Amino acid sequence: MNKVSIIVPVYKVEPYILRCVDSLVNQTYKNIEIILVDDGSPDNSIDLVKENYNDERIVIVRQSNQGSGQARNNGIKRAVGQYLFFVDGDDFIEENTLELMINRLEEDNSSLVICDYYKYFTDDD
Repeated sequence: MNKVSIIVPVYKVEPYILRCVDSLVNQTYKNIEIILVDDGSPDNSIDLVKENYNDERIVIVRQSNQGSGQARNNGIKRAVGQYLFFVDGDDFIEENTLELMINRLEEDNSSLVICDYYKYFTDDD
């Protein structure tokens, strides 16, 4: 089973990070590593993750604030998976997302899979 490295830039996502990480640790496809790249975030996003998860698949990488692009690049450098998957810290995915995408990759012998997304808004948006 191929490993998937999930790279998540983390910067000022405290209200959303637990939902994001929940959606990742609860994937039906289990051979994953979750690389949270703390982009010098001034909030408690990373502390919340540390307090709420004891999961060996979660790796925290720290960097000074350099933006989400550099955070993704640093996550790629740390990744050991055969596949990369990118999620923002204020996003979440359905529990079977990775399983469906890996199945499609293997069925079609593809090197890239792109999925659709939904936008959710609150009254504050």
